[in-house]
Amino acid sequence: VRAINFRGLTPSRKLSFPLTVARGASLTVELLNLTPPTAAISVPAAEHLYDGKLFGQELAVTASVELDGATFPVEAATRMDVAPAVEIAGVSPSPLVLTRAAHGFPSPGVLGLGIGPAPGIKFSLRLINHRGEPFKGRVVIGGDVSKATAAGGVPVTLAAKEERAVEVRREGDFTLIADSVRGGAHAIPNVVTFHVVEDDSSRAVVQSKVRVVWADASVAPNLRVGYVRSFDDTLRDSLSALGVEAKELKVEDVSAGDLSKYHAIIVDNRGYQAHPELVAANQRLLDYVREGGTLIVFYHRTNEWNPDAEKKRPQLAPYPLTLGNSRVTDETAPIQFTEPQHQLLNYPNKITPEDFSGWIQERGLYYPEKWDAHYSAPLAMSDRGEALLRGGLLAADYGRGRYVYTSMVWYRQLRAGVPGAYRVLANMISYGRRER
Repeated sequence: VRAINFRGLTPSRKLSFPLTVARGASLTVELLNLTPPTAAISVPAAEHLYDGKLFGQELAVTASVELDGATFPVEAATRMDVAPAVEIAGVSPSPLVLTRAAHGFPSPGVLGLGIGPAPGIKFSLRLINHRGEPFKGRVVIGGDVSKATAAGGVPVTLAAKEERAVEVRREGDFTLIADSVRGGAHAIPNVVTFHVVEDDSSRAVVQSKVRVVWADASVAPNLRVGYVRSFDDTLRDSLSALGVEAKELKVEDVSAGDLSKYHAIIVDNRGYQAHPELVAANQRLLDYVREGGTLIVFYHRTNEWNPDAEKKRPQLAPYPLTLGNSRVTDETAPIQFTEPQHQLLNYPNKITPEDFSGWIQERGLYYPEKWDAHYSAPLAMSDRGEALLRGGLLAADYGRGRYVYTSMVWYRQLRAGVPGAYRVLANMISYGRRER
């Protein structure tokens, strides 16, 4: 082995030393590569989806090997995460969505609507100490960290390699400022910044920012909502942002609990896949609808939804509804209101095309290809040059209740803080309440 070169985190350098390896023998060379302080942070990965750091920083090594007078390279590469000494692995809620329903804001339209949520907004920060020694410091919200005193912020003590959640509160009012461009409003401040500061230091070890979004969403009064969680806490945070009383339902709650106390129940996206035993309990959900409840089912894949005798999966909807593989991949695809007077588009929020602005990634997946005449389809959309798809939002009366199936990716928009998604979610959970 004539030389070993590093590529990646450290400046390119070469280690040259002659080594002779006997025939049939093996050789191990251990090299220590120190991450320089200037290396770009690559965690949490969700914050680096589009800047090239999603899979970490590349670290590569090339060894030049000489055999019988011929030299050839042997290369190896890996990727490694670069983290600060203490990482803010997640903040909840993020983004912070302010709504009329939860925070009592008046209607926007006048500059300086300064009715703020009190006594404050509670955030939960998940912190990870990556060091091999304890960390003692504090979490400071906003402001000039260099001027923060040792007594400021929320004290934090972490053991070596410890991970845990820390709760902090952001005190103070938010103000709504009219947005003359879009005709809506936005919150001031529109960002809440968290700093982790080590004791006896005026420099932040790490910081994280949470966007503040205003969604002009109202809900029917005194709603109680149950939801079956699938893969993340988007529904929990979204329902909290709407100010409704909400409870996560386990499959045993669906199977044997009292569902009548909920005005609406939501099965999260791919919920029947996440909880296969929910299929056997589905009749209780349909009975709940028949007795006056509202059931909302977010999108599923065809092989998770369509009737399948081998998998003992019956028709899950109250009336026949078969999914296909059609999708709308253009997140800006125009929306047509095919039934503009439908209650889902009018109560308690008047839905307009503006509510479908600012979407991310796509409109929807696995649109229904066939559905019973009992269903209404108040929306239609398509990618450019393709046939119009009308099944993205389906609604039907069933007994004394209401049933909604939607193939649109609401969960992705809710997680991104798209205001219109909160307004439509508010209408879905309020569906059928106007008459009552």
